[in-house]
Amino acid sequence: MRKLNKILTIFIFTCLCVLNFSFAADNSDCGKFATLSYIQTGSNEHWFNIVTQSWETDKNNFSNFLSTDQQSAIITNADLNTAMLNLQKYCCENELWWLNQKSKVCIDSQAFFNDNVLESPYLFDHLFDVTMRRLSWLTGENDIYQKTNMTTDDKWTQWRQRITEKIQSTWWSTPQIIIDKYTDTRKQSSSDLGYNISSKIYASFGDLDDNNFLKYVSGQWSSKESKEVAKAIKNYDKRTLYDRYINACAMTEYFYSLLHIWIKSDDRSTTINRVSNWVCHNAVNAQISSENSYVKLVIQQSSNLFLANYIQWYMNYLIGRSNTVMDKQQKIKDWFLDIVNAVPQLVRQCVHW
Repeated sequence: MRKLNKILTIFIFTCLCVLNFSFAADNSDCGKFATLSYIQTGSNEHWFNIVTQSWETDKNNFSNFLSTDQQSAIITNADLNTAMLNLQKYCCENELWWLNQKSKVCIDSQAFFNDNVLESPYLFDHLFDVTMRRLSWLTGENDIYQKTNMTTDDKWTQWRQRITEKIQSTWWSTPQIIIDKYTDTRKQSSSDLGYNISSKIYASFGDLDDNNFLKYVSGQWSSKESKEVAKAIKNYDKRTLYDRYINACAMTEYFYSLLHIWIKSDDRSTTINRVSNWVCHNAVNAQISSENSYVKLVIQQSSNLFLANYIQWYMNYLIGRSNTVMDKQQKIKDWFLDIVNAVPQLVRQCVHW
Protein backbone atom coordinates (compact mmCIF):
# COMPACT_ATOMS: atom_id res chain seq x y z
CA MET A 1 0.00 0.00 0.00
CA ARG A 2 2.81 2.36 0.92
CA LYS A 3 4.51 1.49 -2.35
CA LEU A 4 1.31 2.27 -4.25
CA ASN A 5 0.93 5.62 -2.47
CA LYS A 6 4.54 6.42 -3.26
CA ILE A 7 3.98 5.62 -6.93
CA LEU A 8 0.81 7.76 -7.02
CA THR A 9 2.63 10.61 -5.28
CA ILE A 10 5.48 10.47 -7.78
CA PHE A 11 2.98 10.31 -10.66
CA ILE A 12 0.97 13.32 -9.43
CA PHE A 13 4.15 15.29 -8.75
CA THR A 14 5.40 14.46 -12.26
CA CYS A 15 2.10 15.58 -13.82
CA LEU A 16 2.18 18.84 -11.89
CA CYS A 17 5.73 19.49 -13.03
CA VAL A 18 4.73 18.82 -16.63
CA LEU A 19 1.71 21.12 -16.31
CA ASN A 20 3.78 23.85 -14.70
CA PHE A 21 6.38 23.52 -17.42
CA SER A 22 3.69 23.64 -20.12
CA PHE A 23 2.17 26.79 -18.75
CA ALA A 24 5.58 28.36 -18.18
CA ALA A 25 6.63 27.53 -21.71
CA ASP A 26 3.52 29.19 -23.11
CA ASN A 27 4.09 32.84 -22.27
CA SER A 28 1.46 33.91 -24.80
CA ASP A 29 -1.73 35.82 -24.08
CA CYS A 30 -3.91 32.86 -25.08
CA GLY A 31 -4.49 31.75 -21.50
CA LYS A 32 -5.26 35.30 -20.38
CA PHE A 33 -7.57 36.54 -23.13
CA ALA A 34 -8.39 33.87 -25.72
CA THR A 35 -10.32 31.73 -23.23
CA LEU A 36 -12.80 34.54 -22.54
CA SER A 37 -16.28 34.32 -24.04
CA TYR A 38 -17.41 36.67 -26.80
CA ILE A 39 -20.99 35.34 -26.92
CA GLN A 40 -23.48 36.93 -24.53
CA THR A 41 -26.33 34.57 -23.75
CA GLY A 42 -29.76 35.99 -24.57
CA SER A 43 -28.38 39.01 -26.45
CA ASN A 44 -28.43 39.76 -30.16
CA GLU A 45 -25.12 41.60 -29.79
CA HIS A 46 -21.88 40.10 -28.53
CA TRP A 47 -18.84 41.47 -26.76
CA PHE A 48 -16.00 40.64 -24.40
CA ASN A 49 -16.89 41.77 -20.89
CA ILE A 50 -13.45 43.22 -20.20
CA VAL A 51 -13.88 45.48 -23.24
CA THR A 52 -17.26 46.86 -22.19
CA GLN A 53 -15.94 47.36 -18.66
CA SER A 54 -12.89 49.24 -19.95
CA TRP A 55 -13.96 51.44 -22.86
CA GLU A 56 -16.84 53.61 -24.02
CA THR A 57 -18.01 53.74 -20.42
CA ASP A 58 -17.97 56.35 -17.66
CA LYS A 59 -17.53 53.74 -14.94
CA ASN A 60 -13.87 52.87 -15.45
CA ASN A 61 -11.49 55.00 -13.40
CA PHE A 62 -8.72 54.67 -15.95
CA SER A 63 -10.73 55.76 -19.00
CA ASN A 64 -13.44 58.06 -17.64
CA PHE A 65 -11.10 61.06 -17.77
CA LEU A 66 -12.37 60.96 -21.36
CA SER A 67 -16.03 61.33 -22.25
CA THR A 68 -17.59 58.33 -23.99
CA ASP A 69 -17.64 60.35 -27.21
CA GLN A 70 -13.93 61.10 -26.85
CA GLN A 71 -13.25 57.41 -26.26
CA SER A 72 -15.16 56.25 -29.33
CA ALA A 73 -13.42 58.91 -31.44
CA ILE A 74 -10.04 57.38 -30.52
CA ILE A 75 -11.10 53.75 -30.97
CA THR A 76 -14.38 51.88 -30.56
CA ASN A 77 -15.40 48.83 -28.57
CA ALA A 78 -15.93 47.05 -31.90
CA ASP A 79 -12.26 47.67 -32.74
CA LEU A 80 -11.07 46.32 -29.39
CA ASN A 81 -13.37 43.32 -29.69
CA THR A 82 -11.89 42.69 -33.14
CA ALA A 83 -8.38 42.51 -31.67
CA MET A 84 -9.58 40.08 -29.00
CA LEU A 85 -11.31 37.89 -31.60
CA ASN A 86 -8.23 37.89 -33.84
CA LEU A 87 -6.10 36.68 -30.93
CA GLN A 88 -8.70 34.05 -30.10
CA LYS A 89 -8.73 32.78 -33.67
CA TYR A 90 -4.95 32.44 -33.71
CA CYS A 91 -4.90 30.58 -30.38
CA CYS A 92 -7.74 28.25 -31.41
CA GLU A 93 -6.23 27.39 -34.78
CA ASN A 94 -2.78 26.82 -33.30
CA GLU A 95 -4.16 24.90 -30.28
CA LEU A 96 -2.46 27.04 -27.67
CA TRP A 97 -3.31 26.84 -23.97
CA TRP A 98 -5.39 23.72 -24.54
CA LEU A 99 -7.62 25.55 -27.00
CA ASN A 100 -8.56 23.84 -30.24
CA GLN A 101 -11.26 23.89 -32.91
CA LYS A 102 -13.56 21.85 -30.64
CA SER A 103 -13.26 24.12 -27.60
CA LYS A 104 -16.52 25.86 -26.69
CA VAL A 105 -15.17 29.40 -26.93
CA CYS A 106 -13.63 28.58 -30.31
CA ILE A 107 -16.87 27.08 -31.63
CA ASP A 108 -18.96 29.98 -30.30
CA SER A 109 -16.71 32.64 -31.82
CA GLN A 110 -15.94 30.91 -35.10
CA ALA A 111 -18.69 32.70 -37.06
CA PHE A 112 -17.12 36.04 -36.08
CA PHE A 113 -13.50 35.18 -36.86
CA ASN A 114 -11.99 37.43 -39.53
CA ASP A 115 -9.90 36.18 -42.41
CA ASN A 116 -6.23 37.05 -42.82
CA VAL A 117 -5.60 37.88 -39.15
CA LEU A 118 -2.18 38.65 -37.75
CA GLU A 119 -0.09 35.61 -36.84
CA SER A 120 0.69 36.34 -33.20
CA PRO A 121 -0.14 34.88 -29.75
CA TYR A 122 0.02 38.32 -28.10
CA LEU A 123 -2.93 40.65 -27.64
CA PHE A 124 -0.62 43.66 -27.86
CA ASP A 125 0.18 42.75 -31.47
CA HIS A 126 -3.49 42.46 -32.40
CA LEU A 127 -4.36 45.75 -30.69
CA PHE A 128 -1.55 47.45 -32.58
CA ASP A 129 -2.66 45.74 -35.79
CA VAL A 130 -6.21 47.10 -35.38
CA THR A 131 -4.93 50.57 -34.42
CA MET A 132 -2.78 50.75 -37.56
CA ARG A 133 -5.47 49.32 -39.84
CA ARG A 134 -7.81 52.10 -38.68
CA LEU A 135 -5.16 54.55 -39.89
CA SER A 136 -4.53 52.85 -43.23
CA TRP A 137 -7.65 50.80 -44.09
CA LEU A 138 -5.41 48.00 -45.32
CA THR A 139 -5.35 44.34 -44.36
CA GLY A 140 -2.93 42.93 -46.89
CA GLU A 141 -4.81 40.65 -49.22
CA ASN A 142 -8.28 41.88 -48.25
CA ASP A 143 -9.97 45.08 -47.20
CA ILE A 144 -10.42 45.91 -43.52
CA TYR A 145 -11.73 43.04 -41.38
CA GLN A 146 -15.24 42.25 -42.57
CA LYS A 147 -16.90 40.14 -39.86
CA THR A 148 -16.67 42.75 -37.12
CA ASN A 149 -17.81 46.34 -37.19
CA MET A 150 -14.38 47.93 -37.29
CA THR A 151 -14.12 51.65 -37.92
CA THR A 152 -11.62 53.88 -39.68
CA ASP A 153 -9.86 56.90 -38.27
CA ASP A 154 -11.58 60.16 -39.22
CA LYS A 155 -8.33 61.93 -40.12
CA TRP A 156 -7.40 59.05 -42.44
CA THR A 157 -10.83 59.23 -44.08
CA GLN A 158 -10.55 62.98 -44.66
CA TRP A 159 -7.05 62.64 -46.11
CA ARG A 160 -7.97 59.81 -48.48
CA GLN A 161 -11.07 61.69 -49.67
CA ARG A 162 -8.93 64.71 -50.53
CA ILE A 163 -6.45 62.52 -52.38
CA THR A 164 -9.21 60.71 -54.26
CA GLU A 165 -10.74 64.00 -55.34
CA LYS A 166 -7.45 65.32 -56.69
CA ILE A 167 -5.78 62.23 -58.11
CA GLN A 168 -7.59 62.45 -61.48
CA SER A 169 -7.45 66.23 -61.70
CA THR A 170 -5.76 67.80 -64.73
CA TRP A 171 -5.43 71.29 -63.27
CA TRP A 172 -1.88 72.62 -63.25
CA SER A 173 -2.16 73.60 -59.56
CA THR A 174 -3.23 70.13 -58.31
CA PRO A 175 0.28 68.84 -57.38
CA GLN A 176 0.92 71.92 -55.24
CA ILE A 177 -2.50 71.61 -53.61
CA ILE A 178 -1.71 67.99 -52.68
CA ILE A 179 1.69 69.02 -51.30
CA ASP A 180 0.11 71.77 -49.19
CA LYS A 181 -2.57 69.46 -47.84
CA TYR A 182 -0.04 66.73 -47.14
CA THR A 183 2.14 69.21 -45.28
CA ASP A 184 -0.86 70.07 -43.12
CA THR A 185 -1.26 66.39 -42.16
CA ARG A 186 2.34 66.28 -40.92
CA LYS A 187 2.52 69.56 -39.04
CA GLN A 188 3.30 69.15 -35.37
CA SER A 189 5.15 70.99 -32.65
CA SER A 190 7.88 68.77 -31.23
CA SER A 191 7.97 70.91 -28.10
CA ASP A 192 4.24 70.43 -27.47
CA LEU A 193 3.69 67.34 -25.33
CA GLY A 194 0.07 67.39 -26.40
CA TYR A 195 1.15 66.06 -29.77
CA ASN A 196 4.03 63.81 -28.75
CA ILE A 197 3.19 61.42 -25.93
CA SER A 198 4.94 58.38 -27.36
CA SER A 199 8.31 58.90 -25.67
CA LYS A 200 6.65 59.55 -22.30
CA ILE A 201 4.45 56.47 -22.34
CA TYR A 202 7.24 54.38 -23.90
CA ALA A 203 9.46 55.11 -20.90
CA SER A 204 6.76 54.10 -18.40
CA PHE A 205 5.07 51.08 -19.99
CA GLY A 206 7.73 48.51 -19.13
CA ASP A 207 8.70 49.92 -15.73
CA LEU A 208 5.27 50.28 -14.09
CA ASP A 209 2.63 47.70 -13.27
CA ASP A 210 -0.78 48.06 -14.92
CA ASN A 211 -2.37 49.98 -12.06
CA ASN A 212 0.35 52.62 -11.76
CA PHE A 213 0.80 52.88 -15.51
CA LEU A 214 -2.93 53.53 -16.02
CA LYS A 215 -2.95 56.09 -13.21
CA TYR A 216 -0.05 57.83 -14.93
CA VAL A 217 -1.73 57.87 -18.34
CA SER A 218 -5.12 58.99 -17.01
CA GLY A 219 -3.62 61.97 -15.16
CA GLN A 220 -4.08 60.61 -11.63
CA TRP A 221 -0.49 61.19 -10.66
CA SER A 222 0.39 64.49 -9.01
CA SER A 223 3.17 65.13 -11.52
CA LYS A 224 2.78 67.72 -14.27
CA GLU A 225 3.85 65.13 -16.85
CA SER A 226 0.97 62.81 -15.95
CA LYS A 227 -1.54 65.65 -16.33
CA GLU A 228 -0.07 66.63 -19.69
CA VAL A 229 -0.23 63.08 -21.04
CA ALA A 230 -3.89 62.81 -20.03
CA LYS A 231 -4.55 66.20 -21.63
CA ALA A 232 -2.84 65.05 -24.80
CA ILE A 233 -5.14 62.05 -25.07
CA LYS A 234 -8.14 64.30 -24.43
CA ASN A 235 -7.01 66.42 -27.39
CA TYR A 236 -6.77 63.42 -29.70
CA ASP A 237 -9.28 65.00 -32.10
CA LYS A 238 -6.82 67.87 -32.70
CA ARG A 239 -3.94 65.59 -33.65
CA THR A 240 -3.07 65.21 -37.32
CA LEU A 241 -2.91 61.87 -39.12
CA TYR A 242 0.89 62.00 -38.82
CA ASP A 243 0.62 62.58 -35.06
CA ARG A 244 -1.70 59.61 -34.74
CA TYR A 245 0.78 57.38 -36.55
CA ILE A 246 3.62 58.55 -34.32
CA ASN A 247 1.59 57.86 -31.17
CA ALA A 248 0.05 54.56 -32.32
CA CYS A 249 2.45 52.50 -30.17
CA ALA A 250 1.79 54.63 -27.10
CA MET A 251 -1.98 54.32 -27.50
CA THR A 252 -1.66 50.55 -28.00
CA GLU A 253 0.28 50.29 -24.75
CA TYR A 254 -2.55 52.13 -23.02
CA PHE A 255 -5.23 49.86 -24.54
CA TYR A 256 -3.26 46.75 -23.61
CA SER A 257 -2.86 47.77 -19.97
CA LEU A 258 -6.51 48.80 -19.80
CA LEU A 259 -7.55 45.24 -20.71
CA HIS A 260 -4.68 43.43 -18.99
CA ILE A 261 -5.51 44.82 -15.56
CA TRP A 262 -8.66 42.70 -15.46
CA ILE A 263 -6.58 39.53 -15.72
CA LYS A 264 -5.13 40.00 -12.22
CA SER A 265 -1.65 39.25 -13.50
CA ASP A 266 1.49 41.27 -12.89
CA ASP A 267 3.34 39.50 -15.67
CA ARG A 268 3.87 41.52 -18.82
CA SER A 269 6.38 39.34 -20.55
CA THR A 270 9.63 40.69 -21.93
CA THR A 271 8.43 39.56 -25.34
CA ILE A 272 5.56 42.06 -25.26
CA ASN A 273 7.89 44.80 -24.09
CA ARG A 274 10.23 43.96 -26.94
CA VAL A 275 7.35 44.18 -29.37
CA SER A 276 6.25 47.55 -28.05
CA ASN A 277 9.75 48.95 -27.88
CA TRP A 278 11.12 47.82 -31.23
CA VAL A 279 8.83 46.11 -33.69
CA CYS A 280 5.95 48.49 -33.04
CA HIS A 281 7.94 51.64 -33.74
CA ASN A 282 9.61 50.10 -36.77
CA ALA A 283 6.19 49.23 -38.19
CA VAL A 284 5.00 52.82 -37.66
CA ASN A 285 8.06 54.23 -39.42
CA ALA A 286 7.56 51.80 -42.30
CA GLN A 287 3.93 52.85 -42.65
CA ILE A 288 4.83 56.55 -42.63
CA SER A 289 7.42 55.82 -45.31
CA SER A 290 4.74 54.04 -47.35
CA GLU A 291 2.44 57.05 -46.97
CA ASN A 292 5.25 59.31 -48.20
CA SER A 293 5.80 57.08 -51.22
CA TYR A 294 2.08 57.00 -51.93
CA VAL A 295 1.83 60.79 -51.87
CA LYS A 296 4.82 61.08 -54.21
CA LEU A 297 3.16 58.68 -56.65
CA VAL A 298 -0.11 60.63 -56.46
CA ILE A 299 1.69 63.90 -57.13
CA GLN A 300 3.61 62.32 -60.00
CA GLN A 301 0.43 60.87 -61.49
CA SER A 302 -1.35 64.19 -61.18
CA SER A 303 1.59 65.95 -62.82
CA ASN A 304 1.67 63.37 -65.61
CA LEU A 305 -2.06 63.77 -66.18
CA PHE A 306 -1.68 67.53 -66.38
CA LEU A 307 1.29 67.23 -68.72
CA ALA A 308 -0.47 64.67 -70.92
CA ASN A 309 -3.59 66.79 -71.00
CA TYR A 310 -1.59 69.93 -71.81
CA ILE A 311 0.38 68.20 -74.55
CA GLN A 312 -2.84 66.79 -76.01
CA TRP A 313 -4.43 70.23 -75.93
CA TYR A 314 -1.35 71.80 -77.51
CA MET A 315 -1.17 69.11 -80.19
CA ASN A 316 -4.84 69.62 -80.92
CA TYR A 317 -4.17 73.35 -81.14
CA LEU A 318 -1.26 72.82 -83.56
CA ILE A 319 -3.28 70.37 -85.64
CA GLY A 320 -6.16 72.83 -85.68
CA ARG A 321 -3.88 75.65 -86.74
CA SER A 322 -2.28 73.44 -89.39
CA ASN A 323 -5.68 72.48 -90.75
CA THR A 324 -6.69 76.14 -90.84
CA VAL A 325 -3.54 77.07 -92.78
CA MET A 326 -4.06 74.18 -95.17
CA ASP A 327 -7.68 75.25 -95.72
CA LYS A 328 -6.56 78.78 -96.49
CA GLN A 329 -3.85 77.51 -98.83
CA GLN A 330 -6.41 75.39 -100.65
CA LYS A 331 -8.78 78.31 -100.94
CA ILE A 332 -5.97 80.49 -102.32
CA LYS A 333 -5.17 77.80 -104.87
CA ASP A 334 -8.86 77.59 -105.80
CA TRP A 335 -9.06 81.35 -106.13
CA PHE A 336 -5.89 81.39 -108.26
CA LEU A 337 -7.28 78.67 -110.55
CA ASP A 338 -10.54 80.58 -110.83
CA ILE A 339 -8.58 83.66 -111.90
CA VAL A 340 -6.49 81.64 -114.39
CA ASN A 341 -9.65 80.15 -115.88
CA ALA A 342 -11.33 83.54 -116.00
CA VAL A 343 -8.46 85.35 -117.82
CA PRO A 344 -9.19 83.89 -121.34
CA GLN A 345 -12.81 84.87 -121.01
CA LEU A 346 -11.85 88.38 -120.03
CA VAL A 347 -9.38 88.55 -122.96
CA ARG A 348 -12.09 87.55 -125.46
CA GLN A 349 -14.42 90.15 -124.09
CA CYS A 350 -11.72 92.79 -124.37
CA VAL A 351 -11.00 91.78 -128.03
CA HIS A 352 -14.68 92.02 -128.95
CA TRP A 353 -14.80 95.45 -127.51
